[in-house]
Amino acid sequence: MHLKSLFSNISICLLLGFSTNSYSGLPPKATPQIDKKVNLKRMVSNQCLKHIEFINGSFNLPDDCSHSFSTLYSKDLWFRERVSKAFKESPFDGRYFDIDSSPELIDPAGDSDDGWIVVLETVSREKNMVANIFTAPNFNELTIIISDRGLGNQKCTYGIYGDVNERNESFAQTQMYIRDNRGAFKGCKLVNKVEGFKGYDGLASF
Repeated sequence: MHLKSLFSNISICLLLGFSTNSYSGLPPKATPQIDKKVNLKRMVSNQCLKHIEFINGSFNLPDDCSHSFSTLYSKDLWFRERVSKAFKESPFDGRYFDIDSSPELIDPAGDSDDGWIVVLETVSREKNMVANIFTAPNFNELTIIISDRGLGNQKCTYGIYGDVNERNESFAQTQMYIRDNRGAFKGCKLVNKVEGFKGYDGLASF
């Protein structure tokens, strides 16, 4: 009788463990490569910024300083660790991302050059998901929005992960992005609680 009860308890624990893992997020796939020249901090270094061009309202980095999400994810260890952690804390599956946008730069609000923001985007055609990453490399900050636009009967959802303190540069740009693109988030359910994101818990309303 005790043996049967023991096996029953073990089965329940295994089932709970499997259930918990099945709902945790999965980070994008990566084949780590060593390339010290490819990293976020170099993108906002003087050697890259002095060759920056302002075209059609956007800052454009030279080719050898302009790295996509996938390139940084495979070659910048800090970036990969932070993005992977965000996905693991989310319910989203990042294994299917297959489209990258060119990186964008946002210049600092004040006189200091430390506050440059690098904005990256990657998209999954198969899963109809988007990841928008806002990083302040000189402050070691990264905030990521992961959104699932919904397929079939699935409702639109999104989450905000990483550095979510109101005083963080990356989080400030994340909030501004959502406000500027309110149509894309309206009616989407925010799946996690984000301190300092007042008025946007639950269903996003603008």
